[in-house]
Amino acid sequence: MAAKRSASEGHLTPDHILTGHTPDVRQICETLRSLVRAAIPEAREVAYPSWHGIGYRHPQSGYFCAIFPQQDYVKLGFEFGVLLPDPNGLLEGDGKQVRYVMIHRMVDIDSGAIRELILAAIGLPAEREVKLWMIKNQ
Repeated sequence: MAAKRSASEGHLTPDHILTGHTPDVRQICETLRSLVRAAIPEAREVAYPSWHGIGYRHPQSGYFCAIFPQQDYVKLGFEFGVLLPDPNGLLEGDGKQVRYVMIHRMVDIDSGAIRELILAAIGLPAEREVKLWMIKNQ
C-alpha cells in the first residue's frame, strides 16, 4: 500500500510513519492509536517524520503524547510524563521531563493504565510555561 499524504496539510500521514515496520509493531501502534482516540476523541493526530512518530494535540492542552515505533517495540511518550501520576509503574525514563511506556508485545498493553496516563496528561495545565514551572518546583 502506498503512503498517503494529507491533502489539506501536505504532510505525511501517520500511516506513512508505520510503513516498513513489522506486523507486530504496526499492531501495537494501531492499538495505541485506538486507545488515544477513544480516550480523547477531539485530539488531532499528526505525523512527525523528523521524530518518526505519531503525535497527539488537544485543542486546549496542546501536544500531550506520541507513539514512536521502533524496530521491535513501541514507545508511547508523554512530553510532561514526569508530572503524571503513575500508580501502575508504567513510565520509564530519567530525563527532566519526558517519560515513556515501552511496549514490546501486545500483552504488555495495559489499556486501563494507559488511558489513565492519557487523561492525566490532558488534565495538566494548558500553558507550557506552567508545566515547566511545575517541573522546576516539584
